[in-house]
Amino acid sequence: MATKGLGFRAFFVLIAACLTVLVSTSTSYDPDRETWQPPEQIMDTAGVKPGMKIGEAGAGTGYLTFHLASRVGESGIVYANEISETDLSTIRARAEREGVANIVTVLGEVEDPLFPENDLDMVIMVYVLHHLEHPIAFMRALASYLKPGAPVVIVERNTNQDRSHYPEFMTNDQILETIQQSGFELERTETSLPKDTIYIFKINR
Repeated sequence: MATKGLGFRAFFVLIAACLTVLVSTSTSYDPDRETWQPPEQIMDTAGVKPGMKIGEAGAGTGYLTFHLASRVGESGIVYANEISETDLSTIRARAEREGVANIVTVLGEVEDPLFPENDLDMVIMVYVLHHLEHPIAFMRALASYLKPGAPVVIVERNTNQDRSHYPEFMTNDQILETIQQSGFELERTETSLPKDTIYIFKINR
């Protein structure tokens, strides 16, 4: 059965895009999100400290961004990356409204966040990896933005349920396999969050 006005491929791409928006929206605006994905606990586990330069890949509308900015303080900086100019505009407007001066928005590409080269003390990604259409290419691109020994912190849903299609959540094994294929090695995991696992990786140089 054909879909009027759309080829099969275009139709399924459209459906995937709609699902991505729905998942992103439901996560971003969940009023209970801080109870099951507490920013302070994530930052403590990641080791976010004052003065750090942090790249937040897939910042969305800034759920974690402003917590990061508060933690790194005036001597630090948060590079909030997105491929959506609308989301970045939302972050900039809030930063201006609240007088937050240490957030820099970065319009990236699908396979490259375009952070400053060799300048980051950490990259953090919350519910981003499973949304990436080309996660291995994206992760490989991160290597050039990290200072030596700097970690990549990934927060994803803790699930062993098989992923049937993009952009559903990846299983724990799929996450590990994807990251390791990108040239990173697992340093440690933290499973104390109600729904999520925090993965901390470093580049395998």
